[in-house]
Amino acid sequence: MKKHFFLFFIIIFSSYSFLDTEVEEFVNSQHYEIFNFLNNNQEMFDSDKEKFLNEFEVRFSRLIPPEEISKRVMSRKYFELASEAQRKKFNEKFKSTLLDSYSGALGNIDASNISINSHKYLNEQMTKAVVYLDTEFSGRSFKLIYKMLKIKTGDSLNWRVVGIVLDGIDIVSIYRKQFASLVKENNDNLDLAIDSWSIKEDSLNIEN
Repeated sequence: MKKHFFLFFIIIFSSYSFLDTEVEEFVNSQHYEIFNFLNNNQEMFDSDKEKFLNEFEVRFSRLIPPEEISKRVMSRKYFELASEAQRKKFNEKFKSTLLDSYSGALGNIDASNISINSHKYLNEQMTKAVVYLDTEFSGRSFKLIYKMLKIKTGDSLNWRVVGIVLDGIDIVSIYRKQFASLVKENNDNLDLAIDSWSIKEDSLNIEN
């Protein structure tokens, strides 16, 4: 009897995990918002880029919050060494370069060319997940992975992307190495490293 009950529990739990599409629905809805904005506001990009980026940030941050990514780019080591003012300074610098780079890169991709392949949860609480996506650009196919975490925003926990892997290349890891290199080049002076920060042109280049 216990054996049958155990098997029944496993089947029910497995079915629930398989059928749960909350994280996929979230990603799809955010993609729609982002690409709908990009597709309908190209004139604003040309005429008032600052306004464009401010409005793009609102939509982009609901999926990929720059402040969460910037913490991971600094790495635990430098994040803990940094003062609150330095953290804020780097977050603002990182956010502006990230939004500028991604708005340009995403502007060349059609939403219909990004589709979710599958997803899996990484803990029993289902607050960590990985979403696997397929995307196409300039006739080439790419594998995209979102590392996702439920983060407290306001009074609730909401899904957010905290890591991105494009065709096996961990974007956050690249940025982290870039920042660590800047710190080293500036003799461990965080302020100079932060002032020197920029996202390299080829870090988001998917045409080559």
